[in-house]
Amino acid sequence: MRLTRREHWLAAGLAVFVAAWALFALGVRPALERIETLSRVIPEEQSELEQLRTEVAEYVALNDRLRGLRSEMASQEKTFELLPFAESLVQGCGLTKNVVTMKQQVRRLETDYYETVVEIEMECLTLRQLLDFLLKIRSSKVLASTKRLYIKKNVKNTDLLDSVVEIHNLKLTQS
Repeated sequence: MRLTRREHWLAAGLAVFVAAWALFALGVRPALERIETLSRVIPEEQSELEQLRTEVAEYVALNDRLRGLRSEMASQEKTFELLPFAESLVQGCGLTKNVVTMKQQVRRLETDYYETVVEIEMECLTLRQLLDFLLKIRSSKVLASTKRLYIKKNVKNTDLLDSVVEIHNLKLTQS
């Protein structure tokens, strides 16, 4: 079978066309599709990476705060008790006659921690007396804080206040 020159050129042209189409179909088009996909996905992934970095920074900050709190708990006196501390604050502020009840509860939070809560119910206080009491709690050197504070007007004398204050203290369990 003999081919004419024109048929040779036609066969060569067809071979080049098939080779070009195969190169495009098998190499160029998948690369273009991949580039399009990556140009869409990369910004999404970058925003997720930024969000992850933010969360990591927040985790590190919280972990540092936890370590600091744990070292504060470890450094507080082993013999410290919250109820006597609260009683001394009440006496120091001259509020002994205003105290209706003073209750203590101990709650185990995890295997390493427990929390002592002292609830103090007081009646017939002035706003200044209550503020002084709360400031003494806050400015004390112990690891105690006011978590709950309920204030209402006294039923008999509306110029005075009734209040319930919860003081909390965290401690490490003794191993």
